[in-house]
Amino acid sequence: MRSFIVGLDPGEVARLARLSAAIGFPVGVLPGLDALRLELARPGVGRALVLLPDLGLTRDAVRLAAEHGDTAFIVVVADTIPPDDYKALVRTGAGEWIQWGSCEVELADLVKRFAAPAHAGNGARIVTFAPSKGGVGNTSLVAEMGVLLSGPKAAGGRSGSRVAVLDLNFQGGTLADTLAVEPRFDLAEVAGRPERLDEQLAEVFLSCYADRLDVFAPPPRLVMLDDITPNLVFTFIDTISPRYDLVLVDLPSVALGWTETLIEGSDAVVVTGIATVPGLRRLCDRLSRIDDLSTPARRLAVVNQADTDMMGRFVRRAEVDRLLAGRDNLLVRRDCAGMETAANSGQPLVEIAPDGRLGRDIRRIAKWIEAVAARPAESARGSAA
Repeated sequence: MRSFIVGLDPGEVARLARLSAAIGFPVGVLPGLDALRLELARPGVGRALVLLPDLGLTRDAVRLAAEHGDTAFIVVVADTIPPDDYKALVRTGAGEWIQWGSCEVELADLVKRFAAPAHAGNGARIVTFAPSKGGVGNTSLVAEMGVLLSGPKAAGGRSGSRVAVLDLNFQGGTLADTLAVEPRFDLAEVAGRPERLDEQLAEVFLSCYADRLDVFAPPPRLVMLDDITPNLVFTFIDTISPRYDLVLVDLPSVALGWTETLIEGSDAVVVTGIATVPGLRRLCDRLSRIDDLSTPARRLAVVNQADTDMMGRFVRRAEVDRLLAGRDNLLVRRDCAGMETAANSGQPLVEIAPDGRLGRDIRRIAKWIEAVAARPAESARGSAA
C-alpha cells in the first residue's frame, strides 16, 4: 500500500507519522508536492493515500484530488478547513478532511476504505432549510418538498429525483411524525466514533417513505448536543450523498457548532419565517447572518402562515416585498384546517389536497429548488441518455 505525508511544518509531519505508525500504518515522508506528483505519475503501482497536514495546502489538495483521483486519495489533516474547499474536495470523490482531535480513529478507518474506487458523479445536491425561529413550519415544508421532488413529475409522468430528507433536530424532531414513519436515525449511537458510519449503518438509520424518498429522522430521546460533532454530521452526509440526487436538511432553530458550516456547504438555502411583525424581523436577521457567511449558495426566503383576504390575495404582500427587496421570496398562505388534517393523517398536504391554493404555494418552492439545485444533476442525466 502506497502512502505519503507532505507538509510544511516538520512538527505536524512528525506527529502524523507517529500516529500512523501506532496504528500499523507506515507512511513515507516526501519533501514537497513536486516529489508527490512524481510518485503519483509512476505507472502500474496502484492507488496512493496522501496525507497533507497543513491548512495552507488545502487548495493544492483539491487540485490533486481532481487531477489524480484515479491514482490517489487526498486527505487534509487540520482542525478547520474553509467550507468551500471542503465541499470541493469531497465532491472530487477522491478527497477528505480529518481533524487532529480524532485523527488516529479516522486514519484507521481510511486505511480500511481508501483503496475503494471513488464514487461516480458529484453526489447529491444539498438544500438546507433554516428556520428563523421556532414554530415557523420548517419541518412541514421539508416534508412537503421531499414528497413533491421525489414523486412523479407533471411533464410526461417522469420519475422524480432520488431524495433523502434529513432531520437534524436531535432533541424534539417531528419529521417522523409528520410523515408517519419510524424514527431510526440515532446518530448519538456513534457519537465519538464516526469511523462506524458506512453504507450498512446508513441502511439501519433510514426509514423508507416511498420508492424514491428516504427519511432520516431521530428517535424521541434525550441527546447531549455536544456529542453530535461537526465531523459526525458531515461524515454521515458524505456517506449517504452518493445515493441521492437531493438531500433536504431540516435544521433546528438553535445554532450549533456545525450549523453555519453546513449552510456554507449547501447548494441552496431556504430560510423560513412567519408573517408577523416579530417573525419578519427574525427572518430578516437570519438572512443577514447567512449573508455574512462565505457561501455562494442561492437563498430563498419563505414567509409561512401568511394571511389572505376574501379573494385569496396575501394581505401583507407589499410589506413583505419591501422588507425582502432584492431577494427571492415566496409566501405560503395560512390554512390551519388543511395542515391539521395533514398532521393527523401522516400525509403531506400535497398528497391529500394537491390542487388547493396552499398546495400551489408549496409547489412554487419545489420549482425554485429544482431550478437552483437539481438542474445540474438533471442535465447530467439528460446528456447521458
